[in-house]
Amino acid sequence: MSTQNVQQEVTPKSALEELLTLPRRGENPYIQDWKANGGKVFAYVCSYVPEEIIYAVKGVAKSRYLPVRLGATGCTKTEDADIDLSRCLCSFARSTLQMGLDGEYSYLDGLVYSSSCEQMRRSFEYWRDKLHPDFLEMISVPRTTDTQAHFEWYLEEVNNVRLKFGQKYGLLSNKASLNETIKIYNRFRELMLELYALRSGDAPKLTGTEALNIALAGFNMPKDIFNEKLEAAIEELKARPAVTGYRARVLLAGSPIDDPALVEIIEGTGALVVTDTLCTGRKYVEGMVDETTDDPVRAIAKRYFSKETCPRMMDGTDARVAYVKRLAKEANVDGVIFQYITFCDNHNIENIIESRSLEKDGVPTLTLEREYQPGDVGRLRTRVQAFMERINK
Repeated sequence: MSTQNVQQEVTPKSALEELLTLPRRGENPYIQDWKANGGKVFAYVCSYVPEEIIYAVKGVAKSRYLPVRLGATGCTKTEDADIDLSRCLCSFARSTLQMGLDGEYSYLDGLVYSSSCEQMRRSFEYWRDKLHPDFLEMISVPRTTDTQAHFEWYLEEVNNVRLKFGQKYGLLSNKASLNETIKIYNRFRELMLELYALRSGDAPKLTGTEALNIALAGFNMPKDIFNEKLEAAIEELKARPAVTGYRARVLLAGSPIDDPALVEIIEGTGALVVTDTLCTGRKYVEGMVDETTDDPVRAIAKRYFSKETCPRMMDGTDARVAYVKRLAKEANVDGVIFQYITFCDNHNIENIIESRSLEKDGVPTLTLEREYQPGDVGRLRTRVQAFMERINK
């Protein structure tokens, strides 16, 4: 009796489907391919770390540097990290450290931190003392952006890290590679803003959960490849029917979000997240780098330093309030949902300031305190359901 192997045909994923389902961390095929071809992968932890200075480094053949954003999607425990960081610190900082201790980031060649907050600075120390990555540096970011001296401080920090890459590995980005990278990242920002337009229009073409999954894919693959995929995905989105059946349009604000679980909870109540003011979202993609300058490093630093500030900054509160109001108006939202991770005082206080100002203007708001790991799903869902009732949706 003979047997015959039957080979099943596998239908290739569309660009949109691929971006929506791309694995993260070590299972990501783009990261695996990058490493297999001699490339190095470096994680960054804050949107004040300029990715371009990493991505622009090119060696022989395919020996290049890939920046990925450090996250902890899927983390279910922080038992080991709690010993070092304490449960009285931000669960995002504890979760990322736990992932490192568990070996989930063993493929990384290094990390670039910024002084985003005291809790992440503490996390930096344990990565240094316990995990010993091959490359670990910190970009110190001023707490204010109102003087030229503060910008020069930040620029010096960026240049120092760029030079340390050269000292460590013998490779340094040059003007040509920096200019090429600037164009790639500016195109990325243009495409992401086009994606936001498809979300916030009168007939939204995608949900907030889908939008976040696409953004997460962009954090974890080469930007030039992502741009090609996103261009195709945008055409797919334009061709499909608009999202219908939702009860209310909401803007999501507050602490960084890199786990779709919270957005899924919100949208599971019938809300549709049509825009946001997150540093892992709209704030991350707004603002272009000047492509005409003779000093690309300065131009890159200027863009990151001059972007819409986050609550860690001592100045810019009025501008941040105006920013959330502008985006809420542009997206014609029915309400704004603020959220912050427990022990994140920066976003807790900022949420209060912005919420009160919006409520005075007649915009309903809700503030959720949460952990990074969404274990209290029932409580969060109930709060959002009550908010839907409040705004008569």
